[in-house]
Amino acid sequence: MSLKAISLSVLSACFVSAISAQEAAVTNVTEEEVMVEEVADTATLAISDNALGKVRPEGKGWYLEVAAGWGMPFLPTNRRSPLAEIGDKDWYQRGQRELSVKPLFGTNGGGWAANITIGHMFNKNIGIDGTITIAQHPEQLDARIDIVGYTASQKTSTNAAYFAPHLVMRSSKGKFGVTGKAGLFIPFYGKTVSNADIRDKSGRMMQTLMGLPIQPLGGGLLDLTFQAKTVTSYNPTVGVSTSIALDYLLNDRVRIFAQARVGAYTISLKETKFEDLYMNTKLLGIEIQELGQLKTQIRSIDEAPEYFRKIIYRKEITTESNTARYGGKIDLNKPMEEVGQKYNASSLYFNIGVTYTFDRFAKRSAKKDKKNNVAPAKK
Repeated sequence: MSLKAISLSVLSACFVSAISAQEAAVTNVTEEEVMVEEVADTATLAISDNALGKVRPEGKGWYLEVAAGWGMPFLPTNRRSPLAEIGDKDWYQRGQRELSVKPLFGTNGGGWAANITIGHMFNKNIGIDGTITIAQHPEQLDARIDIVGYTASQKTSTNAAYFAPHLVMRSSKGKFGVTGKAGLFIPFYGKTVSNADIRDKSGRMMQTLMGLPIQPLGGGLLDLTFQAKTVTSYNPTVGVSTSIALDYLLNDRVRIFAQARVGAYTISLKETKFEDLYMNTKLLGIEIQELGQLKTQIRSIDEAPEYFRKIIYRKEITTESNTARYGGKIDLNKPMEEVGQKYNASSLYFNIGVTYTFDRFAKRSAKKDKKNNVAPAKK
């Protein structure tokens, strides 16, 4: 073989080797780029999957609700006065000629009420909220006696505040929806004011206060006037609150609704404080200061002994109780004690209100998006 042929062969081999090396390099670079892109895509998918796992449920958010309405007594029971001198019925009688004895049904509820609610929906169907209700229960007749020689009556009104935590269930179609709530009804403030008025010319009141059998006294022997304004407090209690409302969506934030709501609970008397008291007693036309153990001449609450300033209600009256109703002795320097009673307090309210939905989710989502951005791949 000649030298020229050998040189050509060597040059050809070098050229082929260079081309092969270039192809290998190109192949390696392409594979590296593919791997980088695949890693980036995998990271992006992982972040996307993570984001999808935290997608906010439809309807999730906070809301504020304001409503007002009128209530009527619900589940009424027989009304009564804690004073035996007034009783537990509406009694009218004029000897053998006229007679009407009937119960007075009602509750300590009804009247105007205003509600403010803050709540949170976990999704478009389920949520929780808390409602504060301010209510004014109008004055009602508790009991009355109107017979010859004796008239007595008591009227009561209540201002109260309630808290009600609810489970909220909502269903909607288009702009219309139905919202149901159920929960507890917790009174946390109440002022029950009673006005009692007794005019006695038969000796009935004195006899009941002293635990004596009632024997009508004729001829104007005894003439007693008793007027009192009292405030009664109650032992803690828990009731139920439930409602259903028809909603209409005005826009993404505001709903209007009409609601029927029931709030009901049972209260037991704790104590009664006298804010004002007047008592005048005459025997044969002459004012007397005392009758037995009782002071019978009181011009104002400042003149009243402790026995006529406060009544404490007990589950049981015993020989140790401070009352003369059952023939026992009394201590005028201690509060009067009476048997406790329970009352039904319930209302059926018809409310109209507005619900405003508010949320900062968009701002929080923007911040999260910045944190979840994928860093650009290094070349």
